[in-house]
Amino acid sequence: MMDAGELDRGPAEPGAPWAGSQVLLFFCLFFLIQFLAAQIALSPADGVKDGLPAPAEETSLDSSSLNPTDSIQEETPQEPAAPVLTAEQARPLFLSLSIGNLTLILLILLYTGLWQKRQPDSPSLLLGRDGTVFGCLKSGFLACLVWIPLHLLIALLWGGLLQALGHEIVPQQAVSLFLSALENDQSLLKFLILVNVVAIAPWVEELLFRGLLFRWLLGYRSVLASAILSGVFFGVIHDALTSIVPIACLGVALAWLYHRTGSLLTSIVFHTAFNTLMVLLMFGAKLNGVAE
Repeated sequence: MMDAGELDRGPAEPGAPWAGSQVLLFFCLFFLIQFLAAQIALSPADGVKDGLPAPAEETSLDSSSLNPTDSIQEETPQEPAAPVLTAEQARPLFLSLSIGNLTLILLILLYTGLWQKRQPDSPSLLLGRDGTVFGCLKSGFLACLVWIPLHLLIALLWGGLLQALGHEIVPQQAVSLFLSALENDQSLLKFLILVNVVAIAPWVEELLFRGLLFRWLLGYRSVLASAILSGVFFGVIHDALTSIVPIACLGVALAWLYHRTGSLLTSIVFHTAFNTLMVLLMFGAKLNGVAE
């Protein structure tokens, strides 16, 4: 256990510009954004208009990492689970998430930029000490291609275990909403979800979980322990039991890649490519269903 006061102590890694209290602050802002976006989507007016009661609890709708098996439902006599939110609720939700998370990204980058001006010898947060943009793009994309088969295997094994234990395979809300938008040809909702999943979520998630949390943990734990702790937290914030283990493993892989390359941009490219491929898989499944 950490001693009292360690939260405010600077990390052992010289390239990390934040203490634990600053990491906590940025994560509080992140969860505040999720909460406010959910409140906008689940306002009483929407519940009355749609004839549905607003849920008593906030539903996490993190869409940073899509699990490939989320869109594959076992054939049972029951109807597939419908999204908790309607399209009318989902549009302001994802618009609010886009604005809020983009603001958080800019705040983190501004803070690290100001810190690095005062510490000119520290490595760049995005490129590391000797990285290049092209090198990060290449390494991140190739690493993603290598990871995809392993991730699919982990997802299938975890899904099979849950089914064997009698758990229903329920997809993430973001996946359900995107599939519903594809089914009903809701162009604006599809665009907002794609912007969040492909363009914004990889940046905000990597800055928070690898750039802040993982680097801070390195000051107190080994690389493996730091990767596992940050990866588990990364998996837990997703809203479906089906996704927790596969996405936690993804978080560990992203932390290892960041530590290995020293470049956060590499893990951002990996994350972006991963989410893009998952979206393409859902598009492909939809087209295949139409063809049949």
